[in-house]
Amino acid sequence: MTYGKPLFEGRPDTGENEETDYGALPDEASYQVHPSSARRQLTERDIDQNQKAKRLFDRVMPGLPIDTDPPETRREAEPFSQIIEKTLKRLKIDASPWLDELSEAWSKLVPPEVAKVTRPGKWDNGILYVYVTSSVKLFEIRRTRLRAIEQAVRTFAGDNRVRQVRLMVNSVPLPFT
Repeated sequence: MTYGKPLFEGRPDTGENEETDYGALPDEASYQVHPSSARRQLTERDIDQNQKAKRLFDRVMPGLPIDTDPPETRREAEPFSQIIEKTLKRLKIDASPWLDELSEAWSKLVPPEVAKVTRPGKWDNGILYVYVTSSVKLFEIRRTRLRAIEQAVRTFAGDNRVRQVRLMVNSVPLPFT
């Protein structure tokens, strides 16, 4: 006496889409990027991927297996800094990896006496805040060196990235190197 379904009759009910067949051969649609609810429009990179998949399947010989990672559909490597910049821009965060690069190059951009008492702080809405060790040094730098610092930063970062450089007294002492 058996209870339930007879053994080996039809497909088991997995709760997934009935069209999912893992034994099926891949086709052009398997390698293409399609719009979804998360990504409504395809980027240039997605369109390029779809063209590469089309070229791959134009050259496929019937009966031969298809590589699971064919060179034709591989994406070009993208620098990690660009990925971070795009992600921050998409999330509307005004932080940028170039600020770390600016911090590393700070001692080469400004005169040594200025580099000892200043460091790049934060970057917000096109304004670079430079931290200074004391209010006396801040006054002195603002009076004599601010224009040179602005010019050096714009040369380093590009004219469109930094609109203005502002000086602020830093409450945390700077490490002396």
